[in-house]
Amino acid sequence: MVKPERNASPVPVVIEQYDPKWPQQFELEKALLDGIISAVNASIEHVGSTAIPNMGAKPIIDIMIGVPRLTEIESRIPNLEKIGYRYVQRYEAELPERRYFRKPFTGPSTHHLHCVCRDTAFWNRHVLFRDYLR
Repeated sequence: MVKPERNASPVPVVIEQYDPKWPQQFELEKALLDGIISAVNASIEHVGSTAIPNMGAKPIIDIMIGVPRLTEIESRIPNLEKIGYRYVQRYEAELPERRYFRKPFTGPSTHHLHCVCRDTAFWNRHVLFRDYLR
């Protein structure tokens, strides 16, 4: 049996035509997330290809939360798990400035959550790139 390369995807990537429901799905998820992080001075942004009107994309809603300190997210991992997110530490060696979550726990992802400090190059690059494409 041949093992896939470390970065190889176990399932084929499917690009779908733009779905006008993607922004609505983000807003619903944002409301859930805001309930968990409302005590923190945080920003919640829809990033990734589903945030770009009329652009084809993988049907996964990418959400980025910007917080003052990553400990604000780390202390809320149990609450994020209660709403269906799974904390994925696998990529922290390459991206130590990000905490990453997938939803749901099993099956194909519908949401990816990227938590970073808001005043960083990571945050700025992603938001500016999204804005440029919009």
